[in-house]
Amino acid sequence: MLDKTLGYILCCQSPALFLAALALLVAYLAGRKHKVRAFFRLLLCILCAAGGVALYFLGIYKEYFTIRDFFLIRTAGWIGLAIAAFFVLLALVRAFFAAADARREQKAAIREENERLAREAQEAAEAAQVEPAPQVPAAPEASPQESVPEAVPEPAAVSAIETPVAESEQPQE
Repeated sequence: MLDKTLGYILCCQSPALFLAALALLVAYLAGRKHKVRAFFRLLLCILCAAGGVALYFLGIYKEYFTIRDFFLIRTAGWIGLAIAAFFVLLALVRAFFAAADARREQKAAIREENERLAREAQEAAEAAQVEPAPQVPAAPEASPQESVPEAVPEPAAVSAIETPVAESEQPQE
């Protein structure tokens, strides 16, 4: 019953396929920016889940295991799980380092932009020091001999402001 044939080893890989399907589902949900990659991840996730179910039923059909020990993970299954877990961890480490590299590049771009702005501000300050600031002529002081003309308002042709009229002065109707 527990022969170590290729069929037995293959049928024991269904837990690894379920783990791979779960990892692909998480990758699909996390990275839907790239439509083509997301499609293929979802397709591969569905294929892994269907393959896991098919291998379980094939193992029961071939009598490699029974319903009673259906959830028992055999040695070949643990090896498959270890391999699948290795690839999941490898993908997680690569994603972590890719995110760290992206953040490092973002910080460098921000730093360069800040340095450029500081350099421009410094150049503007140096240019302002080199050129004398244009002086605004001060208001001429009136000499005691000259009188300063006062601004006389021009009379408006039509008065827009109505002045209140006392009741006694209003026309009677």
